[in-house]
Amino acid sequence: MFKVEIDSHKLMAKYDDRLERAQAFLDSEVLRQSRPYVPFRKGMLVNTALVERPGKIVYVQPYAKAQYYGQDFNFTLTHHPNAGPKWTERAKAVHLPAWQSGVERILQGGNA
Repeated sequence: MFKVEIDSHKLMAKYDDRLERAQAFLDSEVLRQSRPYVPFRKGMLVNTALVERPGKIVYVQPYAKAQYYGQDFNFTLTHHPNAGPKWTERAKAVHLPAWQSGVERILQGGNA
């Protein structure tokens, strides 16, 4: 008979660190790669977006929700030719494989 001891705290700390780094990577990439799809007139909407907490990106302008759902559009395509409603979903349609790949690399112990 043999005895095995596992330091679960050390293992969980390593895993928690990877999860935190993977979430930070994903938040950063979603925010960055959604920019070309965000309606732009003066830049306030896109330039005030932030990661409120892990997994939650917030566009703080009071008109952000209306813009996201395509109501009361008042912007030009000069700065962002691909701008339109539901910009994070549109970015996801293009960039999801790269986001998944980066998260997987981090969870496996590498860098995105």
